[in-house]
Amino acid sequence: MTNPYLERRAKHAIGKSGRASEQRLARQLKAKARPASGAMEGAKGDIDLGAVLMEAKSTTALSMGLKLEWLAKISREARQEGKSPALMISFVTPDGNPVVDGEWVAVPRHVWEDSVG
Repeated sequence: MTNPYLERRAKHAIGKSGRASEQRLARQLKAKARPASGAMEGAKGDIDLGAVLMEAKSTTALSMGLKLEWLAKISREARQEGKSPALMISFVTPDGNPVVDGEWVAVPRHVWEDSVG
């Protein structure tokens, strides 16, 4: 017998280092972490920074593939809330702390151009 909740959770599982990284980011950015890491209806994205809705991806590996799907998802969700989208990419230690030069933020070109004006 299978448990649908556990199957869903395993599909979208965020590891211990990922949870720790999201909590640390929200705290450091003085932002609100979204419940269930953005999996709840009406509370999408991972971190709410007011004018910016951020998706957070982290890995303990030395590389990470970037998916257009991640960028399109956070763009769509941010647009629905009238916010700018951002993707935080973190290379972290197993306890969720970033390695040196291991944190980057990706934003759409129009957002970046507005910021460097």
